[in-house]
Amino acid sequence: MNACIFPQTRGICEHPARIPDGDPASAIASHRKSELSPAFEAFHTDVANAPDPAALVRLASALDGLWLHDVATPADAAIDHRISDAADALTRHLLRLSEAELGPPPVAYAWIAYGSQGRRELGPGSDQDNALVLADGYRAAQHGDYFARLADKVCNALAACGFVLCPGKMMASNPAWRLRSSDWASLFHGWITASDRHQARLAGNFFDLRLVAGEAGLLLPLFATIGTDCPRHDSLLAHWIANAWATPPALGIFRRFLLDAAGKLDLKHSAIIPLVELARIHALSAGIAEPTGTLPRLQAAGGQRWLSAAGSRELVAAWQFVCRLRRQHQRRALLRGQTTDNLIDPDQLSPGDQEKLRNVLHLLTLHRRALRQIYPHMPA
Repeated sequence: MNACIFPQTRGICEHPARIPDGDPASAIASHRKSELSPAFEAFHTDVANAPDPAALVRLASALDGLWLHDVATPADAAIDHRISDAADALTRHLLRLSEAELGPPPVAYAWIAYGSQGRRELGPGSDQDNALVLADGYRAAQHGDYFARLADKVCNALAACGFVLCPGKMMASNPAWRLRSSDWASLFHGWITASDRHQARLAGNFFDLRLVAGEAGLLLPLFATIGTDCPRHDSLLAHWIANAWATPPALGIFRRFLLDAAGKLDLKHSAIIPLVELARIHALSAGIAEPTGTLPRLQAAGGQRWLSAAGSRELVAAWQFVCRLRRQHQRRALLRGQTTDNLIDPDQLSPGDQEKLRNVLHLLTLHRRALRQIYPHMPA
């Protein structure tokens, strides 16, 4: 593959945080304060001091404006984390407020994010993806009502703050996603070792899980299962590759963009999701359960099982480029008072960005083709 798709683009080196002893979620939040702009730092302070959910809703109404202010600084490498970190802060405080109302939890729990929030890649207008991991002492008859009420309060309040309820109800408010730690580990083991294409599609975002609040130790069996089983059982990975291959490329003959009836290209489905999937496949095939973000996954997987160091660099450059395009597109929409989406008009791009976008789409085809050669007989 061509390792010089973006010869002028350098990757961002993210070093994993060293988390000190104590509450892991608080320690992570403290470490990430160094990534905040002054405006977002003030937002986090106000969130921590909010007296009730209504105050949080008022604070959250300013998020789009804060993001607009920060996105005007192109060199700000942490901008893509701002909305996710804000959602984390809101979630943690909503949990504190809910516990103050409901009483202390009857068993330990971990509130996790997955999907785009788990990857710290939320943008304006994103929906919520969350779940509860409960201590193995949890008993539905004794403790179920408490956690149902806790999850309903937090999910509904997040929706009021602008984080839309998941249309598929893949949230902690759905009892299907409130499980004991050992049950989660068993579920992941089943996905990894005995999946089908439908289950693989459903499970994908769960492998992007990340602790938001609660007991980090409850996640250890999940990460151990992922890190141990994924490199040993290629069934799930093969289904993910098959699903990715089934998505038609957005680049046609003579390198022409394949657009919808309105002349738009869906940047999310044509470039962002394929890059997310490639990062997930390469990281998990190498047994890398953490980190779960797309950029750090691509960096960590370079030189590992299926991804060369050069391949890692070109995918990192592609990711940074499409994220910049999406930020610019969403910024223009918000400035016009419009709802954000991922539908771009390639004719509105500069000739240089048009060519880079063609290169990204071609690169994705090459990388998916390479994975398909690893699994020439795709599962049905």
